[in-house]
Amino acid sequence: MMANHSITILTIEDDRLVRKAIASYLQGLGHLVLQAGDGAEGLEIFRRAHPDLILTDLRLPKIDGMEVLSTVQKESPDTPVIIVSGMGTLEDAIKALKLGARDYVTKPITDMALLEHAAARALERVRLIKENRRYQSFLEDEVQKKTAELQQAQKLEAIGTLAGGIAHDFNNILAAIMGFTDLALLKTEMDSELTDYLHQVQKASRRAKDLVLQILTFSRKNDTERHPIQAALTITETLKFTQATLPATVRITQHINAQQTMILADPTEIHQIITNLCTNAFHALPDEKGTITVTLDNLTITADDLHKHPQLPGGDYLQLTVSDDGCGMDLATQSAIFDPFFTTKEKGQGTGLGLSVVHGIVTDWGGTIKVKSEPGKGSTFTLLFPVTEAVARETEAVVSLPGGSERILFIDDEEDLRLLAERMLTYLGYSVICCSSAQEALKKMRGDTAGFDLVITDQSMPQMPGTELAKELLSISPGLPILLCTGYSSMVDNDKALTMGIRGFLLKPLSISKMAREIRTILDK
Repeated sequence: MMANHSITILTIEDDRLVRKAIASYLQGLGHLVLQAGDGAEGLEIFRRAHPDLILTDLRLPKIDGMEVLSTVQKESPDTPVIIVSGMGTLEDAIKALKLGARDYVTKPITDMALLEHAAARALERVRLIKENRRYQSFLEDEVQKKTAELQQAQKLEAIGTLAGGIAHDFNNILAAIMGFTDLALLKTEMDSELTDYLHQVQKASRRAKDLVLQILTFSRKNDTERHPIQAALTITETLKFTQATLPATVRITQHINAQQTMILADPTEIHQIITNLCTNAFHALPDEKGTITVTLDNLTITADDLHKHPQLPGGDYLQLTVSDDGCGMDLATQSAIFDPFFTTKEKGQGTGLGLSVVHGIVTDWGGTIKVKSEPGKGSTFTLLFPVTEAVARETEAVVSLPGGSERILFIDDEEDLRLLAERMLTYLGYSVICCSSAQEALKKMRGDTAGFDLVITDQSMPQMPGTELAKELLSISPGLPILLCTGYSSMVDNDKALTMGIRGFLLKPLSISKMAREIRTILDK
């Protein structure tokens, strides 16, 4: 039996009585029946009404049933056609089926139920074909989607590999720049003009180091490291990058008032915060047109203000606000926006992780994030970060460096870094011998009966990486203190180094103060 819901059936029959009988029976089943007395009229109705099913005789005036069948199959292959004929031959039936007819019912029709069953079979077959086609299209879309995701993952992996190589080489260059700058500062008067210039070199070098950390964060190849920073610098740089990625119809306005305020943070996580908030604001703008406003101010929470910020203790904070003039949100949406995987975007357009990541970073820093929004009036996100009294790395002076008189073996394949290490360590009072390769260091260790108090080695070196060198050195001299340094390595991190018996792990570029403190920490244990 055909489904109860109404379908449109076109019957083309030149015998008026037969036509009326078929129409009456189908109408009794609850279906809409259109009638045509010849092939030309039938095709006209077909093109105008787009019926779900066509019943046609073979012998018709003007245009015969075979031509009707052929035309319908060309113009609408999914429209089933059933031949209802009493004058056709077996050859006619075979030809009709080859042309695409779904069934063949002979006249006179002694039992109209036969016609009903034929129609039901034809419509069910069309339904299955359409369902199969939709499923096939879905599978093809999924394959294309997964292929695109795989290609994107491969691109990111390639970018990550490239980023790692850039980080290693660039950090070696920065190490020489920063190290010799530190040495130059040690030999200049504190209040001289030259000292100010050298501090600017330090500042620019450390911003370059933070940029490398951002690249590594994009490729998920570094752990976060929080330290006192001027957030305004990273925010300004990130906004420049973000503006370049947005359409020209979207404008970012900045009001960066707290230029010198320090917070304990990781520059790469600040980059994530700004990028996610601005991206969220962009998607809220109608027709990709509007303004995103970013403001950075100082805020002091006094005892009288605690009721406004119940989650925070009183004190000084850095306040970041990101506003848009977009579509806004209702209260129900606002209550869920920080939930992981919650998104108002269409399927496939967002992961729902952006704001939850921002919320996680801010709360982990001891701050808060709030949103104020109304439908049609835009949204404003307000973030508060605790201010730190610590001095930024960009401006810290190198004074009171801990030193010693121990013998140190330093290994690095970069000539500039060997020269820098020799100058730094000598300045700190140590006796230092430098080697350009692991093989040279092993030969020196085996041939030097006096031994060394500490070995400092680079990780990424030709022929033998620092971790393998450390194993060889420890087999020669168990318990030998080893400090491993690297600009970037996917093979080792601080935890892996410690489990191998290595006493310390530092990321390049290194300041003389950081190296001096780490050396004394290792040697004084």
